[in-house]
Amino acid sequence: MTSPFDIAKDMRGEGICMQYSDCTNSFCLGELGAKRDNLPAYVLMAKEEKDIVTGVQFANKYNIKVSVKSTGHSLSGASTAKDTLLIWLAQYPEDNTIQLDYQDSCGDTESHNVIGVAAGQNFKSIAEAVGDDYHFVSASEWTVSASGGFIQGGGVSFTSRHYGLGVDNVVDFRVVLPSSAVVIADRCTNSDLFWALRGGGGGSFGIVTHMNYKLHAPTPIVRFSFNLEESSSNDTTVSTFLKYVAENLPNIDSRWGGRFSWFGLDMYFAGFPRGAQVTFLDDFIEFAMTNLNLPLSFWEKNHTRSYDSWSRVLPELEETTGQAYVAETSFSRLVPHDFATEQTVEHYQLLESLAKSNTLGYTNVLLGQNINKIPESETSVHPAFRESAFLLTANQIGYEKLLEKLPNNVTGASKNHVGSLEPNWRESIWGEHYERLLEIKELYDPRNIFSCYQCVGYEGEETDIYTKGKKLNPPNQAPTGGTIDQPTSAAQVLSTGSKLIIIMIGFSMYLMS
Repeated sequence: MTSPFDIAKDMRGEGICMQYSDCTNSFCLGELGAKRDNLPAYVLMAKEEKDIVTGVQFANKYNIKVSVKSTGHSLSGASTAKDTLLIWLAQYPEDNTIQLDYQDSCGDTESHNVIGVAAGQNFKSIAEAVGDDYHFVSASEWTVSASGGFIQGGGVSFTSRHYGLGVDNVVDFRVVLPSSAVVIADRCTNSDLFWALRGGGGGSFGIVTHMNYKLHAPTPIVRFSFNLEESSSNDTTVSTFLKYVAENLPNIDSRWGGRFSWFGLDMYFAGFPRGAQVTFLDDFIEFAMTNLNLPLSFWEKNHTRSYDSWSRVLPELEETTGQAYVAETSFSRLVPHDFATEQTVEHYQLLESLAKSNTLGYTNVLLGQNINKIPESETSVHPAFRESAFLLTANQIGYEKLLEKLPNNVTGASKNHVGSLEPNWRESIWGEHYERLLEIKELYDPRNIFSCYQCVGYEGEETDIYTKGKKLNPPNQAPTGGTIDQPTSAAQVLSTGSKLIIIMIGFSMYLMS
């Protein structure tokens, strides 16, 4: 193999780029991107913390920017960048150590049951480790990296309405800083870094090598899957269904979570079947039987299933065909709870308009309840996360409708659910928190060694839906504490006799410690 793109496809789907091949291009764009111009100059496959430390020291010595890839995916291509040293965490050893009544460095009375999660470790390994003994907040796909972009981007889960976002479940991080120093970050130690890592996005402030993550008391899960099937093409039926969604789901019991679209529901209840019935199922089924004009054969099917734990749900979610996440079609918008509940007609009409124009995404997530009980200042996710009822997804046409109704001065987007064409992404993703995030970025990474697209402190070309893929010059918002000199070329590095072994493969290099 000589092509980095071929290497990416061959190495267990965890190669240089994301599993989505267009991420070899700038901004992960297909026809709009120059072909294969987004590849790193070097790739370091880290298998222990000292590999990461050595890699960061190498980057500092030779003035090379660093990008970070764990095991998941990035809709904007943030985990790969042209001419960088890409530190790849897919082969990093798992931890899975469970500790009871764990305390952070504050030494107060607050304690939690936690599981140790190492860099690159995915939710499948956590599910296998905890089994039915605990509940944990996870992505809906268990191949997603736990301590990487999912957590550091916010961490929306189908059970977040009861247990909080992923960032609300982190007790502490262990981090390799841009200086190559290794530190702990929690409520009382490097608390500014702890705040930034809980929502400020991966690949910006350092590399998380470990986190202690909350485990909750075990609970059974009831899944309710409802699909309008052939009736989803009936505008009247779809409108009636979405009206129910708009009027009833924002204030549903916190133990319920999940997703919806114009064609149905995929809902999860943290509790026993009887609780699921009295809090939602009985009411919804009565509504559906009375108002949706579904065939009798529809009701002969079983739409609910019970599981002993969340760990048993995840394998089935992995098999579900979901939304196609590509840069050109991936956009999200947080729907304020006040808008959803006090302007119900406008909310319903917005959903109806998106559905009828076939621009509403497949995965629209329920938010609110206990998510909204956390103070906005507690984490660095967009403040709108703490006052929202839904996260809506859409393609570009639908997103322009969403922006018209819900602009940035009203709400924002989810870091984990935007593609590279997000307009005004700094404000859209972080809102008023961006200014503080940039200050923390300058404190910990004054030379802007860690650099990725749509990341705090990014400096480089940009694009959005209005420029249709044309590259724009960015605003001058990079850290000002120092500048990185002209990067050293691969040939120059080879001639220095670096202690790292550097293997040339095609256009890129692999660094093995």
